[in-house]
Amino acid sequence: MRTDSLLSLQGLTVSFRDGRRRSIALQDVRFDVPHAKTVAIVGESGCGKSLTARSILRILDSNATIDGGQILFEGVDLAASSEKDPVLRSIRGGRIGLIYQEPLTALSSFYTVGNQVTEVVRRHQNVTKKQARARALDLLHAVGMPNPAQRLDAYTFELSGGQQQRVMIAMALGPHPSLLIADEPTTALDVTTQAVILDLLQELQLSRGMSILFITHDLGVVSRMADEVVVMYLGEVVEHGTKADVLTTPRHPYTQALLASLPGRGQRRQATIPGTVPTLEERPAGCAFAPRCAFARPGLCDVQRPEFVRSGDVHVRCHAFGDAAPMFDLSSQSAPPDTVTKGMSRQFGDRILDLHRVSKTFEKREGLFGQRMRAIKAVQEVSLELRQGETLALVGESGSGKTTLGQTIVGLHRVTRGRVMFGIDGRDRDITDLSVGEWRDVWQSMRMVFQDPFSSLNPRMTAFDIVAEPLRQRPGGPPPEPDLVRKVHELFRLVGLDPEMSSRYPHAFSGGQRQRIGVARALAPDPKVIIADEPVSALDVSVQAQVLNLLRDLQSSLGLSYLFISHDLNVVASLAHRVAVMYAGRIVELAETDEILDHPFHPYSEALLSAVLTPGRARQDSHLRLRGDPPDPSNLPRGCVFAERCAYATNACTQEIPEMRNLGGHWVACHHTEALALQGLRNENDPGNTAPDP
Repeated sequence: MRTDSLLSLQGLTVSFRDGRRRSIALQDVRFDVPHAKTVAIVGESGCGKSLTARSILRILDSNATIDGGQILFEGVDLAASSEKDPVLRSIRGGRIGLIYQEPLTALSSFYTVGNQVTEVVRRHQNVTKKQARARALDLLHAVGMPNPAQRLDAYTFELSGGQQQRVMIAMALGPHPSLLIADEPTTALDVTTQAVILDLLQELQLSRGMSILFITHDLGVVSRMADEVVVMYLGEVVEHGTKADVLTTPRHPYTQALLASLPGRGQRRQATIPGTVPTLEERPAGCAFAPRCAFARPGLCDVQRPEFVRSGDVHVRCHAFGDAAPMFDLSSQSAPPDTVTKGMSRQFGDRILDLHRVSKTFEKREGLFGQRMRAIKAVQEVSLELRQGETLALVGESGSGKTTLGQTIVGLHRVTRGRVMFGIDGRDRDITDLSVGEWRDVWQSMRMVFQDPFSSLNPRMTAFDIVAEPLRQRPGGPPPEPDLVRKVHELFRLVGLDPEMSSRYPHAFSGGQRQRIGVARALAPDPKVIIADEPVSALDVSVQAQVLNLLRDLQSSLGLSYLFISHDLNVVASLAHRVAVMYAGRIVELAETDEILDHPFHPYSEALLSAVLTPGRARQDSHLRLRGDPPDPSNLPRGCVFAERCAYATNACTQEIPEMRNLGGHWVACHHTEALALQGLRNENDPGNTAPDP
């Protein structure tokens, strides 16, 4: 244990029991969390990150046991404490706070924000209800909650995702913890909200001298937040060192592979890690990573578990850094992924999808008897076109209208105003207002891939039936059974799945495999256009790379057109040909990807780009802070929808809606474009190119 450590895990081993079978989930986990520092745990899903956090807090499932090791926190061995130990209970939620990945799973919708925060305060502090409420108000102030006095009496479902996460942070900070465990606290948030939450955590850490154990699979967040990095694979620590050492000169092949899998600008293909993380029952006898490692040595890596050894300032569990080091040459990396030269001409076909001033308004009844109608303007005056073989990305914060627009195009919502034209069989067809029967015909040529690869698949249907369903519902009738089987098996092979797996149910597949099934289902009727709604946001970086490569390959071989909805600008930069930036239901900027990334014309695009986190990118801590929250779609401002949050806004912006203007192929809706020198990714290090502090 280091002398500066607040928390020290020494040989922690945890197992699960199923009848007489015992499966090791954590094996000999060793690392320290120093005082007032941030240690990040990274790795794919199933590698033991969250289980490590739950073990520290002793909130394990009933079939889990701590079989060995110590969890030393402020001199107390939590591993040796019983569940009824008052010291453990005072530490859990008191000296150690916890922020969950999804706030709604930890917050109650039946109690107000004030009730929930004051409950935590009173549990760990001897104060009256009045004092606890005052303390709760102070906490909401501290976490930057807008109108905190008003939010005390609000319910969690009335708050945005970022505000819900602020409530979680306030509850975790109530008892003044010395250690804060943050378990994927920004995974479900868009980039601007993520930047605000990360700023908040860093400010609170600085003011309180608090340590943070930050669990994430986002290496961009790690590069922003961490002082030290712990890389876990299948319940083991395979590398541990400073952020600079681990992210710039990774030792372990798994760490190298994770970094190589990150999406890069203009890539033809991304590097991937073969296979998936094995289950606990399939744990390899030797090195846990050996079956997926490009450098594994038969007879050694597959039979002998490597020791956790020191290499410079880094600890690494790999035979390449032990006694057998002369047998390995980790410098012999494979060639980097192909990239597309900037400015390379791209050939696209004819226009296949054309939106002309499309709007979608929802009407919601309010009042005691539903007598009042409230108009929610989700999409306003959107004009876009998509060409054959092109990928058009739609980006923006949560609530900007991206998903609603995609669902409206594909007919899940009826267009309120405007027109949607779709090129089918060489002719433009107006699909604005179709009957259900007519939509079934269109759906053969236009399909959708949904964000959540699990909830979008019927758990009672086999993978075969899921993929075959669109074929069985074709207007002309299903194909003969032998042709149907052959087609489904071809689709499985096309998306990289073994046809023999088609008899399994969705729960038997990994997240990446489920998303591949969703893609195969979308491809079944041979569509021309696929609307992909956040198709990789829920996936690990390694699985994400596999799915993105699949989308590229399918576009190249089948000539598909994609409307790619995403808030991850790193993914967009690697995949899209053009980008449309959406805010409060309106398109505010539209241009080729390189143009928007390097030279944004709209202040909102500049703010999005400044919040992008990428390992190795300069100025990770310097970004534009947007004031407030996006406007209420039922009460939009009179003028520019972004004016209230814009650092460059003038009186004219609050009075008049800016029209989309074409500036040499770069479309923008802003009153002051010509007068602004905005900051993009390419010119971010230019000292003369700075924006005013909002």
